Amino acid sequence: MLMHKTIALLSFLLICEFCAAQDIAFPLKASADKKYLVDQNNKAVFLSGCSSWDLTCAVTYSEAKEYLLDRKEKKFNALLLRIIPYSKQFKNGDKKPYGIPAFFDDDLDKPNEALFQHLDSLIELCNQLGFATFIAPMYLGCCNDGWLEVIQQYKDGEAKCKRYGEWFANRYKKYPNIIWLSGGDHNLVPEATAFTEGIVSVDTTHLHTVHAHPGKSSGERYQDVKWQTLSACYTYFPAMEHSKEWQFVQVYAMMYDEWYNEYHMPYFLIESAYEDERFATTQIIRRQAWWSLLSGASGEIFGQRDIYQMNDNWRKVINEPGSESMKILAAFAQSVPWFKLKPDWAHSFFVSGRGTFNATIYPGGEDYATGAFNPDSSLAILYMPSYRKVGVNMSRFKHAVTVKWFDPSSGNYKDVSSTFPNKDVEYFEPPSFKNKKGFDDWVLLLEAK
Repeated sequence: MLMHKTIALLSFLLICEFCAAQDIAFPLKASADKKYLVDQNNKAVFLSGCSSWDLTCAVTYSEAKEYLLDRKEKKFNALLLRIIPYSKQFKNGDKKPYGIPAFFDDDLDKPNEALFQHLDSLIELCNQLGFATFIAPMYLGCCNDGWLEVIQQYKDGEAKCKRYGEWFANRYKKYPNIIWLSGGDHNLVPEATAFTEGIVSVDTTHLHTVHAHPGKSSGERYQDVKWQTLSACYTYFPAMEHSKEWQFVQVYAMMYDEWYNEYHMPYFLIESAYEDERFATTQIIRRQAWWSLLSGASGEIFGQRDIYQMNDNWRKVINEPGSESMKILAAFAQSVPWFKLKPDWAHSFFVSGRGTFNATIYPGGEDYATGAFNPDSSLAILYMPSYRKVGVNMSRFKHAVTVKWFDPSSGNYKDVSSTFPNKDVEYFEPPSFKNKKGFDDWVLLLEAK
């Protein structure tokens, strides 16, 4: 008994330590120019997220706390959560749910208070730990794993779904850290639209986005709705999927469209390749995250096969390379004025060695190097997904330039000894063919002071 009390006390103190360090003033909002996310103190916030969809139903509160403390230590600051039916329609037979359904008889008018009290405690814990929490209260599903098939059987589906939206918003609008998430691996159907209308009839203070079908951002799909205030980019690599139904474009290509189409809201990468799924290597996981950072995004969500399901294997995979790479990326983003950077789509700074920009559904373009620069010409950053020599237009800088290489696999820097004049074109190659973890991706930083 004494040991249990000691562990509980240590856990409480650890949470308090994180709370003291937490400096995000929720709720999040768009910056004045609608380009990036800020908190209530107008401090820029880059979302370093983790897909934890089934945290709400697959583990106990104690297990969830253990997981969240690990995510916090690894510098994650955002989560994806969902509410799913617990019914005969739910076909994921190997799942071991927390043990209580969200609704009785899959009826949205019959919420199970036990489950929602559990959700109350989880969202409050996320708030204490400083996690922006995307919540999908009516996750539709892609493969008979959500509410879609259930709500389409209702006789009064739209009215019932709207009531649920109102009920859910009234219960959870008090939590400052939430971000409303409509859809869920599916475009909005009339019932889901009615649910969203129920949410926004009660609360428009929190950000609102959509997790729709992959291939188009939610900003592009839902340009005309006033309630959407954050655009979610969802795409997989063309080389990883060959689908006649979905058209997958590269992560950076989708964000190129976001930047130039100006949907008047920040955008972020909500989903791409998951670690340990399909053909995703650690380098692929890093590529899509760094592509996002240097393509004008306000964040990216990392996914891992066992973590998003919170299945029996989640403890074994929380220290896999993907999580470590995301920790390094988050620390890097905190070290630079990422929100001031402008994507170098025109290749005016990085003039050669950029690789192939691919904006089609045809496989290719995995070697494209995304670059960005500060408009005052004091900083330029290039992520190279593979080894190459790159040419830099040094005349874009106003002063002499110092150069560093950053290893995205280890977080280590290596200075280039020379200082370069701000004229002509200079060519740079990484310090070695392989980085510390044996991959060949590198980050180049150039600063003029």
